[in-house]
Amino acid sequence: MFFLKNIILIIPIFYFGFTNSSFSQIYPIYNEIPSIAVVDQEALFRKSKWGKDILNQIELLVSSLNTENETIKNNLELEELILTEKRKIVSKSEFNVMTFDFDLKVKKIRTQQADKQNNINSLLNNKRALFFKKSTPILLTLINDLGVEVLLNKDMVALASLKSDITQIAIKRIDEILKD
Repeated sequence: MFFLKNIILIIPIFYFGFTNSSFSQIYPIYNEIPSIAVVDQEALFRKSKWGKDILNQIELLVSSLNTENETIKNNLELEELILTEKRKIVSKSEFNVMTFDFDLKVKKIRTQQADKQNNINSLLNNKRALFFKKSTPILLTLINDLGVEVLLNKDMVALASLKSDITQIAIKRIDEILKD
């Protein structure tokens, strides 16, 4: 009998407790969730026509520099071989002067070639910066058109749904607008 009385007392508590409107509130409280999208900035650059053109230009410059470096290397190896042969026929002091001059020449060439590589790297960095400067207004218009409130770099996001990635749409829009 004690058990039956307790059940009868518990049933009204459950009934009135769960019909209370405070328990039926739906979470989250906010009705509108801000729209957030992600974009892969590296892909924007690498896969857009503008970025591909820049990368092709840089690749040609690097290839040309590599060819030049190979030619210089072969010439220096030949010069070193000739210098080694001269060692047999010149005095030690004269040979030391020749090797000192050769070392200075090699160091100068290394510096010049490193400067050329640095110039290529600077050109790439400047072109990338220009690309993102020109594409920023395009991205702003795109996210406004899509109703996106926040655009994040994909590399800064731990997880995101595939729907939130607008990289391909952005590339298409950039290609339509950035012609030169």
